[in-house]
Amino acid sequence: VAKSLAGGVPIGATLTTEAVERGFKGSHNSTFGGNPLACAAGTAAIDYTVRERLPERAERLGSWAMDEIRGLEAPGVREVRGLGLMIGIELREKAAPVLEALQDDGVIAIGGGSSVVRLLPPLVIPEEQWTRAIEALGRALRHG
Repeated sequence: VAKSLAGGVPIGATLTTEAVERGFKGSHNSTFGGNPLACAAGTAAIDYTVRERLPERAERLGSWAMDEIRGLEAPGVREVRGLGLMIGIELREKAAPVLEALQDDGVIAIGGGSSVVRLLPPLVIPEEQWTRAIEALGRALRHG
């Protein structure tokens, strides 16, 4: 959970259950544990995430995007899968041409292996930018 916990400020965290915790004897300490800046950033990021309902928003925007991508019926697409805004489009051929076309169209995407296009936008992406990215993906899949 550390990567997204503080909105880009370095912080670390571990989540566990009481049953797992009982297996650790003593206490866990760290040299930089409790850093006030990191903790303030973490608290602010959590507050924002809850207040703005970012998990629900990610689910809504991700479901919409996957439906849109599936609706393209692009013959080069083998499978569309995802969780929230983390989406993978498995292609029948190499992903490089599609990734290149996306980049040329101003969309940052990364590959996963040689045949998967991964979309990992920030949870706060404006809806109009997300719509534009999915439209660009459609163009890239048709012509990439």
